[in-house]
Amino acid sequence: NTVGIAKELATIQAYYGNDAVEAGQLLDSCLKMPGLTDMQRAEIKMTLADVLVLQDDIWQASLYYMQVDTDFKFEAIGSEAKYKNARIFYYDGDFKFAQSQLDVLKESTSKLIANDAMKLSVLITDNLGLDSNYTAMYQFAQADLLLEQHRFDAAFRLFDSINVAFPFHGLADEILLRRALAMQYQGKWNEALVFLEKITVDHKEDILADDAIFQMAEIYEKHLNDKEKAAEFYKKILFDYKGSLLTVEARKRFRAIRGDAGSEEEL
Repeated sequence: NTVGIAKELATIQAYYGNDAVEAGQLLDSCLKMPGLTDMQRAEIKMTLADVLVLQDDIWQASLYYMQVDTDFKFEAIGSEAKYKNARIFYYDGDFKFAQSQLDVLKESTSKLIANDAMKLSVLITDNLGLDSNYTAMYQFAQADLLLEQHRFDAAFRLFDSINVAFPFHGLADEILLRRALAMQYQGKWNEALVFLEKITVDHKEDILADDAIFQMAEIYEKHLNDKEKAAEFYKKILFDYKGSLLTVEARKRFRAIRGDAGSEEEL
């Protein structure tokens, strides 16, 4: 029980109390507790590694992720550790090694981890090529790290510099999505909608368009309490993006808002 409470407290201190150092010290002391199971020790290491990323100590974090990956290679926590370690190399600009780890994770039994790995892998593949692209991609990865550390203003400044230096780069829609996610994290729902709508207008044929529409629907449904508007966007996915992986979930949510009978008629 103490370990579980300490992990929760450390997470609050690191992510909401702006005190990652104290959170790290708390987790370090937990690792020294006698009688821990191997799984408890791994869970503490994972949380500690996450906190170390916030402190910009990414290589110590990588060491903990690798230990958990090695010790629990065939468990969900091992796959999560491998994914987070791949992100460390992505942040550092070692995209080829990150890609090699992500390729392994695409076959993960954890659907969530496999999807996350696929998204990051596609991001790297689509935007890594020419020398100029490498520069933009490295800056984007650095901005991603800043977002992970909740240094939103610094991340946005870096996104701005990418847009200025590479105005027609394929990362443009990814940058808009990252801005929207940062706003959502801060509870700035209307600001997030502005960035998401820009994706649907300026990049409506790109791979992130359906994702942006789905996020807009979620914001209206769960945070702005506008069910009608949410239903409108869920329906847009069903009719305008029929090949989307989000159609099943969009249909389920549309029916939940409209009611089963009415939605079957409308669909």
